[in-house]
Parts: sequence; C-alpha cells; structure tokens
Amino acid sequence: MRVHLAPSRKFKTAVVKVFVRADLAPGTATEVALLPFVLRHGTRRLPSMRAVNRALEGLYGARLGVDVLKLGEQQVIALRLDLLGDAYLPPGEGVLAPAVDLLADLLLDPRRADDGALAGDAVAQEQDKLRRYLEGLVDDKAAWASERCVQVMCAGEPYGLSEYGRLDDLPAVDGARLEARRRALLAGAPLDLYLAGAFDPAAARDAITRAFGARLAGAGARDGLRGTTDHPAPGAARTVSERLRVKQARLVLGLRAPVRLADPGYWALLLMNGVLGGFPHAKLFRNVREKAGLCYDAGSTHERLKGLVFIACGVDAHEVARARDLCLEQVAAIARGEVSDEELEHTRLAYAQGYRQLLDAPAQLVNLDYIMALGGRSGAPDDASQAVAAVGKDEVVAAAQGLRLDTAYALEPEEQA
Repeated sequence: MRVHLAPSRKFKTAVVKVFVRADLAPGTATEVALLPFVLRHGTRRLPSMRAVNRALEGLYGARLGVDVLKLGEQQVIALRLDLLGDAYLPPGEGVLAPAVDLLADLLLDPRRADDGALAGDAVAQEQDKLRRYLEGLVDDKAAWASERCVQVMCAGEPYGLSEYGRLDDLPAVDGARLEARRRALLAGAPLDLYLAGAFDPAAARDAITRAFGARLAGAGARDGLRGTTDHPAPGAARTVSERLRVKQARLVLGLRAPVRLADPGYWALLLMNGVLGGFPHAKLFRNVREKAGLCYDAGSTHERLKGLVFIACGVDAHEVARARDLCLEQVAAIARGEVSDEELEHTRLAYAQGYRQLLDAPAQLVNLDYIMALGGRSGAPDDASQAVAAVGKDEVVAAAQGLRLDTAYALEPEEQA
C-alpha cells in the first residue's frame, strides 16, 4: 500500500481515503461496483451498519463514505472517513488510530456469513439499490444522453462500460462472488491510502502500520493492470438519434484527442477545453447559447486519462442540426487560431482560481493528487496553475487541431418522430 501523508495546521479536521484500483472489464465491473457499498454494512467486530454508525458517533461524529469511480478505463473503489484532528479533542483522547482501524476492518475484515461469503442480507440490499439506480438513470435526461453517447462511441472499449456495472449482471452476483472479488483485489490491485489535514505524522504512520501492515503482508505484485487502451483507427463520424419522452432534445458530441494525462500536450488540451466550453466565458456559451440562442445550456468536458472531449447542450428538437454545426464550428475556430488574448487570460485565471479553492478542501486535494499521479504528474495545485499559465496560444490551437469527431448523439422527443 502506498501511503500519502499531508499534515496541515490550516485545518481542524482530517480526511482518510483508501483507493483500490482495478481494470474496468465486463466480467468484473458489476462486482467491483457493488463491493464498497456491501463493505459498509459492517465488520467482524462491528457486525451491522448500526454498530458501525455507533462507532462513528463515538469518534466524535466521524463520517464514513464509499463510492466507485471511473478513471480512464480503470475502476476505483474509494472508502473515506472525515474526522476531527486529535489536537482539538480533550487531552488523552484521540480518534485517528481507531478511525484507521475501522477503515482497515471494513476493507480487510468485513462481516461474513458462516460459509465465508459476504453477508447475504447486505448483498441483497445493495443489489436492489444498485438495480434501482441503474434503472433510474434514464430519468436524468442530460446524464442519460451523455452516458448513451459514451456507450455508442466506445462500444467494444472498456471505457464504454459504466463504473456502476451492468444491470444484466446483477442477478448473478452473490456474497461468495463478492468475497472472491475482494480477496482478488487485495491480492494484486494497487492500493493507496491518503491522510490529509490535522494530524501528527508520526502517530499516523504508527496507526496505519498497525492497522494495515501485518494484514497486507505477502500480497502479490500491484503493477499488472492493463491501463487505458488505444483509440480505434479513425473512421467516419457516427450520427445516432434516439427518442424518449423529453420536452427538449439533448445533443452530445464525442471527440477523440491524441493527448492523455501523461503526454506533453496535456495542459494545452486542458486549456483548449476551457476556451471551448469549460467556463461561462467560453465560446460555446457565448456563441451558441448567447449569440445564436440555440441552446438552453452548452459546455464541454475533458476526460484526461482516455483523451476524450465531450460537448453537450440542451436544444429544441428542430434545431439539433444547426446546434451540432455551430458547436463544431467553435472547435474549428480555435483550430484556425481564432483565440483572443482575453479568452486565454480569462481561462488561465479560471483554472488558477479553481486550483486555489482546492487548498481549502483536503478531500479534493487528495482526489487531485491521486488522479494526477496516475499520469505521473504532480498533484500540487500550485504546480498545476503554473503549468496552465505556461501554455501559449499556438499550443491551444494545436490541441484543437488534434481533435476528431467520433460520435454525434441526439436524444430527441418522441413526438418529433
């Protein structure tokens, strides 16, 4: 387990996060997605969610959170505890060591049935919750359109899978399979523990070593992940239209970039996305939404590990084609060099402000460091701000020139059929 300690006198609280990383794959995605939510149901020592919650209350109201993330084509289990710093508690009392013990127990010694499988009632409850979540995705039309664009665009690629797995796979998952998946992850998956905020480094090292050291001894190598696959060979852009009961259409354009987080041109692509649609001053918002009045909302996002850019907007059904062309024209304009000094400076300042705000949020600092480390980069906000400030206009133009439209997806109202 890699341990990352970031003590700070700036805060009165601390956050502990454990990340377990696995390749995103059809045969395992649903099991990995379900696992952290089942683990929170208890440990051998605290065999119920009620017992866990009581233990958290006894740690001066520490808060437990679990989640599953998709970073590039890898799936990451995240367990998190927020707690008060020991220095701000009554003399002789401390919560860091028991909090780390609890986190270790949840991951390494969860509640199990007599046959060794993870508890069946916990599995059944979380299966039902995950099923309802997956079935309910379609109710958020903006999120659904974005998910469908990814599924169409990356069909046959691991990135096309949701971090929450597949609905069809849920019925076959049981406690025995989840326990086997947990053991397989502990045996070979990369593990990272972050501790940031108010704590004593020496006490933290001792607590982490006691809680995790002996129980992780003898685990296998942790560098055997597949990583992110290459983009498929360039082909003609796909146009896909699907219909649901919606009042307005949702348009999502998926573009591929030859640049990923570890590549030299990463910061230029990041800045290009900011100029294109990452902020309210960006071209999509000003030209497509404000000037042309085509969209209710318009913006772009950047998937840094896979090398993808997505443009999304809400538009009247009869304006889908015009909106598509005008959105792509904004990319073409940047590629032609039509980027003003004002646009560049506003975008640099917006990123710098965002990075400065992270300095007040330990959990977000942890997330940034973990993600940037996957590309071999520094996760320090100051380093990121300096890297963005160093990007010139020519580099932004080159980043736009490298984009290639892969999929134009439209979710349109049924009555327009």
